Amino acid sequence: MATQFLNEVGVEIESLAPGGDAVGRQQGGAGARAADDGRATFVPLAAPGERVRARIEREKGKVAWAELVAIERPGPERIPAPCPLFGTCGGCQWQHVTAAAQQAAKRAIVERALAAPVREVIAASPPFGYRDRAKLAVGPGGTLGFRARRSHDLVDVPACPLFGPELARALPALRGTARGLAAGVELDVQAGNDGIHVNVTRADPTSAAHARREIDRLGAAGVVGLSLAGKPTLGKPDVDVAEPGSPPLRVPADGFAQVGRAGNAALVAAVMAAVGAPPGPGAVLELYAGSGNLTRHLVRGGATSVAACDGDPAAVARGARNVPEAAWSSRLPAGEADTVVLDPPREGADKAHLAAAARARRRVVYVSCDPQTLGRDARLLRAAGFEVTDAVALDLMPQTFHVETVATFDRAKPGAG
Repeated sequence: MATQFLNEVGVEIESLAPGGDAVGRQQGGAGARAADDGRATFVPLAAPGERVRARIEREKGKVAWAELVAIERPGPERIPAPCPLFGTCGGCQWQHVTAAAQQAAKRAIVERALAAPVREVIAASPPFGYRDRAKLAVGPGGTLGFRARRSHDLVDVPACPLFGPELARALPALRGTARGLAAGVELDVQAGNDGIHVNVTRADPTSAAHARREIDRLGAAGVVGLSLAGKPTLGKPDVDVAEPGSPPLRVPADGFAQVGRAGNAALVAAVMAAVGAPPGPGAVLELYAGSGNLTRHLVRGGATSVAACDGDPAAVARGARNVPEAAWSSRLPAGEADTVVLDPPREGADKAHLAAAARARRRVVYVSCDPQTLGRDARLLRAAGFEVTDAVALDLMPQTFHVETVATFDRAKPGAG
């Protein structure tokens, strides 16, 4: 008990932080901990404006990481989390704070990383029921769910408030199928306008055979296609994930699509507004084009030409089928474009893609899912002669720390700055 007491500190929580924890300053402790006053401390499940007691788990320099022990003074933004698994399941981090607090935190995180103001935070998805895709894992005894918070352990998930209606309808059948699968098997699940596609990965031969036999059960729950390790096996090889009123976009469960159709509609609108701002797009080069999500709209958005590039040959093949009007390639072009649309993965753009973007004659529209790598790449674009002229943040995934950013970089005029 004495050791545990010495490892506990009081923390005044200041804000929500990148990665999902809250962060604040230590305000004194007992015995040896008194020397740690003022140390920045990350505490998951705490809320801004709170005083909490936390148990120190690790320290590095002037930073500490802790686990919440007790809330000594609740914050004004704290609300009851609607999901009984919140805090155990690792899928959500911020169900315990208001939507306004979540969006304010996302604005602050993006502005700090980008070193530029965010014009607007767009509530792109409804607070719950927005997910059209998920990666589920099979645990011991055929349980099915998500990884636990800060752990590789599996949390059995009988229901998820983030699931859209199609995933919610299919979940009982998926859980029934999981009872015949080996622990460690994963299910990629993608809902679309024509049903649900499922991809089974890490399956041994017995699990693979069981998944094939389950197609009737899955079909009754809306599953229209099954793949094993990315190989189409039964039914449709993909589904149409297009948002309402948009051209089709066919993607398999193991391909990339945005988390939900409502959020994607807002993202597409933000990108097209940035691309179409005066003097207009001209010739467009799209990097990390994927299966053509943005490409569908770029070819209809006033560009004189659209070249789409992605390093994944399978994505390029899908993109060419989805948007044959664009010129598709798996290699970076050597020439220049008027506008470059850059939509890299979480790791940000690599040097070659950044160099290609920096050759844009007018504008780079950077679509980011990670503020930290956006900030890094923004510094490189500034060094190449661009300036941030606009930025919007999109809350595509409420209840989590994830935030999407559409940042516009225009080539600086001679003599500016």
